[in-house]
Amino acid sequence: MAFSIMGILAVLLEVFRPVLPLLVLLLVVDAALLALVIRRREHMQFAASRRAALVVGVAAFVFSLLALPLLTGASHGSLSGALDWLALFGASIGVGIAAALLAWPLLQLALGSDRRKPMIPIE
Repeated sequence: MAFSIMGILAVLLEVFRPVLPLLVLLLVVDAALLALVIRRREHMQFAASRRAALVVGVAAFVFSLLALPLLTGASHGSLSGALDWLALFGASIGVGIAAALLAWPLLQLALGSDRRKPMIPIE
């Protein structure tokens, strides 16, 4: 079977078409939160939010490692070769990284503000 980039992109478009508006909305909201974090970066502490985003990413990785075969109607027993397992791990790593990156701005706003410094400088 011959694969082409256009064929793969067409299949991906058909898979994501039902949730595409929701994904676009999610990306717009996340970009707005990221802009807010960048604007307030002087009063932020980043360690707690980075750790929390890492936990979210690892949880998403583990969940997708278990759930991705079920999305296609397969099971883990259906994964027969090294290529199947590599594709599953690659997709799961991608989901974990995407979840961590999408969660970080919200976690930064929730966990990262330095309470000792006022958000608006008092002069």
